[in-house]
Amino acid sequence: MTKKKGIASKLFLVLVALTLLSCCFLGTTFARYTSGGTGSATTGVALWKIDVTDGIATGEHTVDFGKLSPSDEAWSSFSDKRTNETGAVVLATIVNSGEVSADVTIDVGEAVISGTASYGSGITEENASTGTAAASEAQVKNLFSIAITVMDAGGSPVEANEGVYTLAPGATLSIRGNVTWTSTDDWGQQVSDAIDTWVGQNMTSVSYSVSYTAVQASEQPAA
Repeated sequence: MTKKKGIASKLFLVLVALTLLSCCFLGTTFARYTSGGTGSATTGVALWKIDVTDGIATGEHTVDFGKLSPSDEAWSSFSDKRTNETGAVVLATIVNSGEVSADVTIDVGEAVISGTASYGSGITEENASTGTAAASEAQVKNLFSIAITVMDAGGSPVEANEGVYTLAPGATLSIRGNVTWTSTDDWGQQVSDAIDTWVGQNMTSVSYSVSYTAVQASEQPAA
């Protein structure tokens, strides 16, 4: 039997009503009392209900992590990069209020950085000391990264199986994000500090689009 898969609100279930007919046979040489009737067998629909709170609505929601600065530590080496992070922020809580399991996948878009100045050709060793060079788009985007963690209702980490989180009936997934600012210290102190400074003076926000998909992962009755 091939399993039927359903996606979020696009789950299609078919109810089949079986009508049972009794057969009556008449003898050819004598009569008998006979009776007939009809009956029916009905199956209920297994409930499909995924509830989402704290941000992500049906489809996609933009998550803005607000203010973040680079680390205030002094540059030490080309290999020891300085970092600072927002800390974990709850992006969404997904609850399976239905009667079948769901496979949940999470997609995160690229960073969208807003600011008051246009990007330039980039900050280099030659122009870092002038204070007039503008960072390139690549230099700015390379500063920021987002890490997604998924927790259960008790706060324990949930591991994905090839990018898929299985959500049993009655279970909860808490999706959390943590944005990190990583200074480009492998370019040297002067260039790294100049890039961080330019971003702090000219960029105002970093945001990411986060979306989820829930797909039916079990059936009733259980196999």
